[in-house]
Amino acid sequence: NSGLIDQIRENDEVEYDEERGKKGMNAVNVKLVD
Repeated sequence: NSGLIDQIRENDEVEYDEERGKKGMNAVNVKLVD
């Protein structure tokens, strides 16, 4: 776990790319939107 998810709060806007993984879709390249 990158730890980034722990820093994201419910009301924060984020961008991410979806990537198909073994267990379904994963969010990758998650970043906060300023």
